[in-house]
Amino acid sequence: MFNFSYFKNKKEKPKIAIIHYRVGGIDGVALEIEKRRQILVKYGCEVKLIAGPKSKKADYTIKKLEWDGGIMSIIKENGFVHFNKKDLSDDELKKEMNRISNTILKELINIQRKEKFDYVLIHNVFSFGGHTAAAKAFFEWIKYFKLPCIATHHDFYWEKKEYNLTRNGYLKKYMEKYMPPKIKYIKHVVINSLAKKELKKRRSIDSYVLGDVFNFNQPKWVQGSFNKDFFKKFNIKSNDIIVLQATRIIPRKSIELAIDYVKYLKKEIKKIQNKTLYNGKKISSKTKVVMIFAGYAENENKDYLFKLKEKLIENRISSRFISDSIASKRSYRDGIKKFSLWDAYAYSDIVTFPSIWEGWGNQFIEAVFAKKPIVLFEYPVYKEEISNEGYEVISLGNKYERDKKTGLVSVSKENVEKSVQESVEWILNKNLNKILNKNFKIGKKYHNYDVLENFLIEELNLK
Repeated sequence: MFNFSYFKNKKEKPKIAIIHYRVGGIDGVALEIEKRRQILVKYGCEVKLIAGPKSKKADYTIKKLEWDGGIMSIIKENGFVHFNKKDLSDDELKKEMNRISNTILKELINIQRKEKFDYVLIHNVFSFGGHTAAAKAFFEWIKYFKLPCIATHHDFYWEKKEYNLTRNGYLKKYMEKYMPPKIKYIKHVVINSLAKKELKKRRSIDSYVLGDVFNFNQPKWVQGSFNKDFFKKFNIKSNDIIVLQATRIIPRKSIELAIDYVKYLKKEIKKIQNKTLYNGKKISSKTKVVMIFAGYAENENKDYLFKLKEKLIENRISSRFISDSIASKRSYRDGIKKFSLWDAYAYSDIVTFPSIWEGWGNQFIEAVFAKKPIVLFEYPVYKEEISNEGYEVISLGNKYERDKKTGLVSVSKENVEKSVQESVEWILNKNLNKILNKNFKIGKKYHNYDVLENFLIEELNLK
């Protein structure tokens, strides 16, 4: 375990900053941050959230922490060969990065002088290739104030093809120094053992593995008074089969695989009219398979979203994109109801998780808690680590091909048809809840809140 013994002046109720580019959303990192905030507040800590301008409910907003658009997109696209942009010279790129870094640093210094944080928890700032300029600012801030820091790296830039090759020597050396940095005040956390090995190999940095967790002790997500109009809101019939894609809409989620799956599922559903599913839903001749997309698409992924919508139309698949009606918590905004992501799970019959790459897989453990059948592609971390815990899932396999023209991925027709046949067997199985309860128990054993809670208690001296 880590040791912050050099930090002597521990308060009874420490003040802690949690930092990310965005907070308050329903993406995986934002959800993990909220879990940490809840635990720290439970132990009497004062917690402040520092993030970029597209966040919800951040205590401090730093404008230059936004990465999607503006000068940061220009820096990103000029810094990496993948984007093939050359509208900044090497000197201009360096100048812009330093200008942004210095702006962020000044704001951080002012915040620390006001708040006097005892610890900081930083998420992805030292690992995300989409905003390289921020890393130096946070390094200098931590070093200047000697701030004890736990830096959690959910995704390393080297795991994504677009950030693998820099365009110039300055950016290469910069990333080797700051992404992530090696300094005694920073303790490094990764979310899988593959990342741990790679970090040690690339930077000679030791790290602690802490996978995603979930509150398995919370009340079950149910269809109730608040969400009773969920189907009506999205023009869905009560006997339609709901396939939920809960993730954000980004290419590595490979959502096209879920569309291929539903394409074949539609055909099979026609063969089981008048039968009853595991959850009591009765199939009729009017039953449709409806895909619900609960996550949002960033501006940089609008082209991918367009390709998905084209694929849905081509295959005549009924779909609903509901991210505008989903918030991190149930609420009313200007008189308009916002459902939580959990409401979408409560009304789903099957959950798809077709990602070809995940640092861990937040939506996987959510589906386990929700006790839903999970259709997934066996991405490396699932295959190497998570599957060993003993879950039963419906697999799309672990090999894919990428279309050179569209960039979309596919698995073999045999794998898709096999997964659909298995799905039909599952949802018609009256004893399916035994399998889903088994998955729930495994998830609770390995990934309940107490895993994270015990870690924070130990590292931040909260006893």
